[in-house]
Amino acid sequence: MKETAALVEKAKHDKQIRESVITKYTPFILKTASDFTGRFISPGVDEEYSISLLAFNEAIDSFDSAKGVSFFAFARVVIRRRLMDYCSRQSKRVCEVSMQALEDESPYIEYGASLDRYKLATDQENRKLEIEDYKIALQEFGISFESLVDAAPKKRDARARAVEAAGIVANNPKLLEHLRKTGQLPLADMLARTKYSRKTLERHRRYIIAIVLILSGDYYYLKDYIQR
Repeated sequence: MKETAALVEKAKHDKQIRESVITKYTPFILKTASDFTGRFISPGVDEEYSISLLAFNEAIDSFDSAKGVSFFAFARVVIRRRLMDYCSRQSKRVCEVSMQALEDESPYIEYGASLDRYKLATDQENRKLEIEDYKIALQEFGISFESLVDAAPKKRDARARAVEAAGIVANNPKLLEHLRKTGQLPLADMLARTKYSRKTLERHRRYIIAIVLILSGDYYYLKDYIQR
């Protein structure tokens, strides 16, 4: 893992190394794209490969080895998200063409049912990708996704207070930067802005950080869960 991370860091600034990394891990790119689409992907033929290749390049540029996250886990999330974006755009284009071609009510009903099925499948896939992305973000703070069940306050009002405390950090760029740089909650600033004790904030540290990441990140489905 460390050797791969070091190689990726070098690839950011060296074109030859980058090309070597891409060549070496082309099978990984193809497998990720194939797993997503459920079919064989051929370089130079399928658009999904070009999108996956661009996403792999994006992953190289965005990867931070200091955070201790597996490059392959990170790259897989980036590739799958870009493929999902592509599928969403393609679906919209197909929908527009299909609407123009409708000549009677029967095809329209079938089209509507197909669209509903596609939307359900898309939502499920997006939710899975979002959780994968979130797990990686949690790892940067030494928190596992599975541990959140035990970390969450048991009482509803206690959870509400923790979410409120997390909102203070998520909505303040200075406090958010402190958390991302140090991995620690800015307790002094939080105490000055809330009525909660240091003991309470420290006891629910993992849960508060987990909520901060959701509120400050691109987590559409997880945010909806918090707001329930």
